[in-house]
Amino acid sequence: MSELTLKNFSSGYKSHEKAVYGVSMNLSAGSVTAVIGPNGSGKSTLLKGIMSFPGMKSEGLVTLNSLAIPSMNRRERAARIAYLPQSPPLPAGLTAIETVLLGRFPHRNAWSSDSPGDIEIAMDALEMVGAEHLAEKHTDEISGGENRLVNLAAVLSQQTEIILLDEPGSSLDYGHAAQLWELLSRLASRGIIILATTHRIEMSGNAFDKVLLLSGGKSVAFGKPEEVFLSGDLLSSVYNTPMSVRRASHDGSWIVFPGDSK
Repeated sequence: MSELTLKNFSSGYKSHEKAVYGVSMNLSAGSVTAVIGPNGSGKSTLLKGIMSFPGMKSEGLVTLNSLAIPSMNRRERAARIAYLPQSPPLPAGLTAIETVLLGRFPHRNAWSSDSPGDIEIAMDALEMVGAEHLAEKHTDEISGGENRLVNLAAVLSQQTEIILLDEPGSSLDYGHAAQLWELLSRLASRGIIILATTHRIEMSGNAFDKVLLLSGGKSVAFGKPEEVFLSGDLLSSVYNTPMSVRRASHDGSWIVFPGDSK
């Protein structure tokens, strides 16, 4: 069973001051954790720091099953941890299926061709995100939201223990955004660790079981949603505006909206 552990973890760009400080949390297999907070609170930097990307400087501990992630080589890290940035680069001239097949790179030799197994995995990933009809279309011929689905499929095709997603619902319409969180919940049920930043809590339904709230680069709260969302007071303080939190009676979805309902 996989386990992602951060202890007093801080990270930032080498050319700047650290943007996120002293984060500690333990994420177990099968969990979905939402990272929320205002713009500039360190959400994206946290994910990049966990990935130990070049250009990042980090302190503290970040491990996968007690193995320090910075000690992994690039191929090992890509085989175990998938990452979807907010604005991934679009490879020029590739079709959607060719783009998704890039996610198979960690599992094959550098110059080997796509195997039938790779192609089957890639098509399955496109089907999971509802984009199988885009398989033969070039990525410069489809919409931004459709490209988002294709890139998500590429991440799924890596078949990793952990998936890190930075605003995965950006560019997606309401239907696809809701389906995305349902998909993440299904993936977690297979034992995958999901860690996703989001500004759209209301679209995530009841898919996540932990919440990390960041403000000014620091962890303000980490725990079950009902603990972090106990009242709107904590969110109101962090977002510097009155916030209210409710839970839908029919499915337990979290509803967060500006304004004081008292």
